[in-house]
Amino acid sequence: MLTMFLLVFAGLMALGIPVAIALGGSAMAYILADGGLSLTLLVQTTFAGMASFPLLAVPLFMLAGNLMNEGGITGDLVRFARLSMGHISGGLGLATILATAIFAAISGSAVATAVALGAVMIPAMRGAGYDEDVAASVTATASCMGPIIPPSIPFIIYGVIANVSISALFLAGVVPGLMLGAVLMGYMVLVARRRNYPREAKAGGREVLSGAVRALPALLMPVVIMGGILGGIFTPTEAAGIAVVYAFLVGTFFYRRLKLARLPSLLLASGVETAVVMLLLGLSEPFAWVVAVEQIPLRIMEAMAQVSTSPWIFLLLVNLALLLIGIPLETAPALTIVTPVLAPMALKMGIDPIHLGVVVCFNLVLGLITPPVGAVLFSICGIAGISLERLSRGIWVPFLLAVGVLLVVTFVPQLSTWLPSLLLGGK
Repeated sequence: MLTMFLLVFAGLMALGIPVAIALGGSAMAYILADGGLSLTLLVQTTFAGMASFPLLAVPLFMLAGNLMNEGGITGDLVRFARLSMGHISGGLGLATILATAIFAAISGSAVATAVALGAVMIPAMRGAGYDEDVAASVTATASCMGPIIPPSIPFIIYGVIANVSISALFLAGVVPGLMLGAVLMGYMVLVARRRNYPREAKAGGREVLSGAVRALPALLMPVVIMGGILGGIFTPTEAAGIAVVYAFLVGTFFYRRLKLARLPSLLLASGVETAVVMLLLGLSEPFAWVVAVEQIPLRIMEAMAQVSTSPWIFLLLVNLALLLIGIPLETAPALTIVTPVLAPMALKMGIDPIHLGVVVCFNLVLGLITPPVGAVLFSICGIAGISLERLSRGIWVPFLLAVGVLLVVTFVPQLSTWLPSLLLGGK
């Protein structure tokens, strides 16, 4: 039964069937082959996988990000970042990383961040004399902060599947996300000095203040979200609703660029994005049920015990496996496949589930920029007009630096768990 189940899943994936259908199809084949189970089980578990209050945050955060982007925050964020850091060596690259970190705390999506900021910053860097492969690779790698710095759609998905606190996951991603940004900034400064990239004129204090005022509503959105969650004013799901209202009011009345006529198309786009995620989550539930019934995590643990019982070896193997899994699979479908297997294994090994969530999500996000494929790579190629081959060559150094940050985060759990412990305690 187990062999048949795995072969059906692998066969459907090999045929190019969408991941959601492959998950549900392999579970249905298992139920039919058993003979004693009803297909009603497939329907019940599928709906159970979607009937979760925290999952309401997914469409709401997606809509909030679309509203803020449509409302015109990108230009003001970029202007503020350039005024703040443009005069430093590699300033345009640093401004890109800073703007990406801020935008990441709004969109929660690597692809959305890469598209929104890449369209503005890559031409600006190229026009200033930056090599296009450097401009494109730094923008692509920096966009990986999107799903790590809160709010994060992958953290919501992982939290629901693994049954862990989404608030704690949001906090756990802050330090690793900022570490990635700091390392990329250091890389950008070194490259700029080595290649003698130009600096922009230093902006006056009044000009920087003016740019900060224009960008203030966007800068305050993460503060509103995380402040409300930590203050016990609202849950992460309710925070997503607040984010939608905030994004609508800011885009309509402050920036005055969000038009009511655009709302139907924005709602439709957010609905389509949500439908893809929810279908994955729904059909991953019967798949997870089969995984649990067949005791796949226990079998894997028994096999690993023949090699080592060390949780550090386990985490190293997880890193290697997920970096490979993240190449063909995007973050959401990969999470629905690996979380039901890894979460119980890590729990039995005494690994903090919050720490595991950061490691898993960080790994799978890097898959978006892993050569030679990756959704962010393709998006940046389209925006920058650069070939995939050239971008794949140029991104290796920042990609390996990101992997280095991942390894540090993996083997120093306190980097993930310190902030949740400090601010949430035992909650």
